[in-house]
Amino acid sequence: MGRKTPFMHWKSKVTIFLILMAIVIAYPFITIKYFETETPLKITAKYFLGPIVVFLCLFGPKFYFSKIKSLDNFKSKSKSKEKSRDIFAVVMMVLYSSMLFFGLLFSLIIITNTFGTSQTVMIRETVLKYRPEVTRNGKLRHHIEINNPRTHEDIHLEVYREYKQGEIFEKKMKYGLWGILYSKE
Repeated sequence: MGRKTPFMHWKSKVTIFLILMAIVIAYPFITIKYFETETPLKITAKYFLGPIVVFLCLFGPKFYFSKIKSLDNFKSKSKSKEKSRDIFAVVMMVLYSSMLFFGLLFSLIIITNTFGTSQTVMIRETVLKYRPEVTRNGKLRHHIEINNPRTHEDIHLEVYREYKQGEIFEKKMKYGLWGILYSKE
């Protein structure tokens, strides 16, 4: 058996990290049948997106030049091409990492919303809008917009069947830790 190179060790850590992030991001979509989507998106965008981007802009270039750049076997003969390639790589790394952490925090808000004691309510509201969405994997998802009886704001729910506009959505749901409606049933 050969000795592992530092690259393989680093690569396996990144792979494990990405798998764990994928599990956390997918978890609420698997375990929670109905949940409000708009509020967690607003919370994540308002309170977490800025710090995520600032953090990645500050530490992303250092990480790139100390960990990733040394693994790059391609060396350009032109310094300007090398610099522009590095700039492009750092920008793309910050962009994709921001999206990944945004998705992670969005899912964590939905997951932590189910912690602690939740107030159970019976929702009986008229469907204001229905929107089908086909994922890139070809799965059909159903989204409805209803009026939140507590805040009287229009909210979006992901549901498991098609609804007609004006139809009554009736479901026993809970307000969780973040005040977001959800139901595991």
